[in-house]
Amino acid sequence: MADNGESGMNYDNIFIRMLSRVGDAMLLSILFVLSCVPIITIGAAFTSLYYTAMKGISGDDGYIWKFYTRSFKQNFKQATGMWLLFLVAFFILSVDIWFWMTQWKATGNVIAKPFLFVSVVLLTLAVMTFTYTFALQAKFDNSWKVQLRNAFLMSIKNFPMTLLMLLTYLVIAWCFYYDIIISIIVYVVIGFGAVGYLWAYIMLRCFKPYLPEEDLHAHDESVLLHEVDKDLDEESGDTDNDAEQTVDDAPANDTETDAADESAEE
Repeated sequence: MADNGESGMNYDNIFIRMLSRVGDAMLLSILFVLSCVPIITIGAAFTSLYYTAMKGISGDDGYIWKFYTRSFKQNFKQATGMWLLFLVAFFILSVDIWFWMTQWKATGNVIAKPFLFVSVVLLTLAVMTFTYTFALQAKFDNSWKVQLRNAFLMSIKNFPMTLLMLLTYLVIAWCFYYDIIISIIVYVVIGFGAVGYLWAYIMLRCFKPYLPEEDLHAHDESVLLHEVDKDLDEESGDTDNDAEQTVDDAPANDTETDAADESAEE
């Protein structure tokens, strides 16, 4: 960074940084919407959104296109597979809720109530797991089974943060319900990017116990997933040794490319 005294301009000025972040949010939002259009790529789009926003929060601003496209390519296969699983689960549970709701209203069948309740609970748990899955995919490199398992456990452990995330879903849904045209314009232009930074900030707080201190500021360190899984198991009381063995000792997902550059310096 240039010397502020020599340049005559304070590049750390809050206003300048805000304008830069707004520009980043706009580009990130447009990239996210475009990559969501095929529907099947939504999982990779969410992963890239989290990855890029986390990079920005950690100080790597100004590389939106580079970070987004790199993450999209690296995570496309696994993120798409997990998204398709969620899509099937959401569809089945939504149909189930619709069916039991219809039965309850049409026939007054009391047996429909408990089935409706169970379906709603399962759908809520699926959404909670979905909320963390692609953030974990963006930050950690591991098998899809472990990502889903850790996502579920973290959604329970960080329940207040999970509620905050679910609230943002409701706010977005309400905006589109209130005025779909204005909402489309706002969210496409900047909204999803801004929400992405909010989500990334929340997720980094949730991941903080499992990351080296320096990794919170610069993504250049490896993180072993068994540390995440072990701590989550202790929180949940899980003593299944076989389950712990499914976790791969893999580096953080966002360090996979950067690690090669760092090794040259070492």
